[in-house]
Amino acid sequence: MSEKKELVAELARHPFMRGFAPEAVERMAECVEGIREWDEDALIFRAGGEADMCYLVRGGEVAIEIHSPGVGSRIVQTVSHGQVLGWSWLFEPHQWAFDARVLTPASAFVLRGEAVRKCMDEHHDLGYLMMSRFAGLIAARLQATRLQLLDLYASRD
Repeated sequence: MSEKKELVAELARHPFMRGFAPEAVERMAECVEGIREWDEDALIFRAGGEADMCYLVRGGEVAIEIHSPGVGSRIVQTVSHGQVLGWSWLFEPHQWAFDARVLTPASAFVLRGEAVRKCMDEHHDLGYLMMSRFAGLIAARLQATRLQLLDLYASRD
């Protein structure tokens, strides 16, 4: 089996891609820059940095953190196999909203944000499916952040 076919097959098995038509998976595979691996405590991205990648987590655990002066870093959410890391690449100004730090050795498909946006623009059915999945991801991340803030302010009393 060729490398491209292997990549398409592995990408199709990722839980985020469930329900995608085979042609859509092939289009998304064209956006894959590669597979990346990180050791424990590696910083994948930092809030305010250029958001140009999307990560489909294959294994390990990654903490999504928010940092505030005087309090330090707090974990907002943890992502692991089958989940997505990063949505800031989707919206201007394309800057990360959170930090991402590896808790246990991790690996992920790395998709180029610009290529995914272009693919979504050119293939509206795929774009709709991607946006609906990312809307759910964003809603979950905002809910997790809200709960962390409630906990933070409750502990100050």
